[in-house]
Amino acid sequence: MIRESLQKHYLGMNKEFRYRGEEPGRLENFSDAVFALAITLLLISTNPPSSFDQIRRFAWDVIPFSLCICLIILIWHEHFVFYFRYGLRNDAILVLNTLFLVIVLFYVYPLKFLTRLILVPIGILFNQDEIVNEFKGVFKGTDIADLMIIYGIGLTAVFGILMLMYRYALKNAALLELNEVEKFDTRISMQMNFLMGLIPSLSVLVAIFMRNNMLAGMYSGFVYFFYFPVMFIVGSKNDKKRKKILAANTSNYQNSID
Repeated sequence: MIRESLQKHYLGMNKEFRYRGEEPGRLENFSDAVFALAITLLLISTNPPSSFDQIRRFAWDVIPFSLCICLIILIWHEHFVFYFRYGLRNDAILVLNTLFLVIVLFYVYPLKFLTRLILVPIGILFNQDEIVNEFKGVFKGTDIADLMIIYGIGLTAVFGILMLMYRYALKNAALLELNEVEKFDTRISMQMNFLMGLIPSLSVLVAIFMRNNMLAGMYSGFVYFFYFPVMFIVGSKNDKKRKKILAANTSNYQNSID
């Protein structure tokens, strides 16, 4: 249902692109089932509340759960756009897609644990002792750095594979009959997924080099704030370039008619 709604309204997509995968195949349906399983794992890993205190604690879990869902939907949308654009379902894409889904499922538990850990400073701020006490004695000095390393490697791999999928589509531009605008959009998707994977890889390096420092987790976490300026600057430049390419191609098309 979500897939059909996005296709109908072109949410998050460029209408100038000629979409070649409007009819989802079994590979996309299977992938959607894996994403649904990933969200299910987030739910079933939470024990049902049996007291009012646990209900209150369960309510606080809405924050990390919402963060997890947002990140999973972001990854799913990138995956959806690729198949909607190109409709590729050959052996090379099957291999890349399989690796992608394996990492997504592996990524669920580190993601949930990390987002729950974010609640600790919130718990301190609002005097929620049960949130703080949950993590007391759980970590050793280097554990948070190791968690950031695991999380960063998973996120780098997810966006790295998406980049390779777009790279494969660009290599097959002639087969897919991509025009200049579509080639540009494909290159931009490669670039954006590269950047989406580069920042967590930088976070991993920070965590590795500062692994014996108690603040390693915090510093490696701050690296993710680079997403905002980097994506804004690169996105603004790409929008200007795309408008020029669209204008040039529209002009060429009108000249060819005349």
